[in-house]
Amino acid sequence: MKLCCSSQSYARMLASGDLTQLEWVDLCANDLMLDGVEFVRSHFPRLDTEYVAQLKKLCADRALTVASFHHDTPFEPSEVDQHTAKLTNSLEIAAGLGAPVVRIRAGQEQESPVLAWRELIRGLSAACIQAKQYNITFALEPRAQSLVATPTEVKRAMKETDSAWLRLAATASMLGAGVRDEWSDALNAAVIAVAPMAQLDTFGADETIDYLSILTFLWQRRYRGFLSLEYEGAEDENDAVARAVAWLRGILAKDALKAVATQ
Repeated sequence: MKLCCSSQSYARMLASGDLTQLEWVDLCANDLMLDGVEFVRSHFPRLDTEYVAQLKKLCADRALTVASFHHDTPFEPSEVDQHTAKLTNSLEIAAGLGAPVVRIRAGQEQESPVLAWRELIRGLSAACIQAKQYNITFALEPRAQSLVATPTEVKRAMKETDSAWLRLAATASMLGAGVRDEWSDALNAAVIAVAPMAQLDTFGADETIDYLSILTFLWQRRYRGFLSLEYEGAEDENDAVARAVAWLRGILAKDALKAVATQ
């Protein structure tokens, strides 16, 4: 398993101008010593090809893998054609960055669920045709109170979209001990795992999520993809993210040693 950081972890610093996107890449490489980064679309100061190429080159120079591009605008069925066009633009940006995955999520539940679902599948199907052209995979992230929130809805969305270019973004909410059995089948399609963290203890562990159990579970399932840290707490982002990365790296190293020892 590899560790990357979402730029969402530094959302406040990026928004205030205390940190530029280019400085964030340097921080991930030189200070945090991460394996990769996950770019969030809304954090881009510009989206032209020259700037995107600059980011890709910087990541290559710093030996950072671009793990994913996060298309952080929910896919709203009421505006499916406009959103499909925006998703195509995100595919272009991801291709420019060299990202193999674009993380997406469905919009909120609608008053007319049958119509909303039909439009969602129509939009996802059209977007997946474009994804195939770019050779980039969509990672659909289930969210509470959205059109795709449960294991059944994930299975239905993938079946009805019927595309190899639509896969799953696994989250802590589906990896907890009490619910992971329900998600077992869907987790086979996971191409990225998202680790939201907010309330950190002194060592950098999240006080509300049992990541020790979650990461052990992922190792047992032989998940080999990226774990993307999303810090969203109230602490200073520099200090909090550094602690969280150090703690996650330590747990991942221990799990890796256990895996080797049992082979």
